[in-house]
Amino acid sequence: MKQKQVQKLVFIGLMVAIGIILGQIVSISLPNASDPIIKFGIGYLPIILVSIIYGPVYGVMAGIIQDLLGFFLVGSNLGQTFNIGFTLNAAIYGFIPGLIFAKAFPREQRLFYILNFVLSILLIVGATWYFFNIGRVISSTLSDTDKYILVGISLFGSIMLCVFNIIVNRSKKYGTEGTKLLFTVSLLYIIVSLILTPIWLYILNPAIGFWFRIPLRIVKMPIEVFAYLVLLVTLLRLLRQLIFGKAES
Repeated sequence: MKQKQVQKLVFIGLMVAIGIILGQIVSISLPNASDPIIKFGIGYLPIILVSIIYGPVYGVMAGIIQDLLGFFLVGSNLGQTFNIGFTLNAAIYGFIPGLIFAKAFPREQRLFYILNFVLSILLIVGATWYFFNIGRVISSTLSDTDKYILVGISLFGSIMLCVFNIIVNRSKKYGTEGTKLLFTVSLLYIIVSLILTPIWLYILNPAIGFWFRIPLRIVKMPIEVFAYLVLLVTLLRLLRQLIFGKAES
């Protein structure tokens, strides 16, 4: 029992260290790391792995530790400003996957296939509303052409989520829990990247409006969601086999 606990703590510590590297170093922040409008990266990947394998409690712990250590060891030196909201983001990434994967649902592949379409439709409706109310929600410093291009691409990103859902559901490569993983990652992205992060960034820099930060985040959504999905499917199979001695679906 003690050996398993030590193994668990070592694994979580390793995931936290990898998460700091992925989140703070192996990522792209535009226009800069101290005040990014948009950031490309997979820094939350280790937190999700911890949460799915060991549950939401350990996932939340890993998320909080990763965020705090990442900021004080690396982020502060890059000119980043501490905001407890980003710690909350990491905790959410550690909580939701473990909560969803803690229970097996009846006919869950089909259930999450349907739920993925619900999320996709909500995004499409949101992007469409954005499109027809664009003059109210995006800064007037952009030309009308720029505004419509941004929102049009956002709509495309929403539709791509529908396409991924169909591919994942039909492909054996993703296994029976592929749609469950896609729902988990998509839900996390919507809550954290599309809603919470723009709020925290607006608090730090009110000069860039909340609504202005949304379109580019929807644009990058298919890229990051797909990257997370592919890596999670592969890593979960490998880690489950190493930790529990057998591969799980």
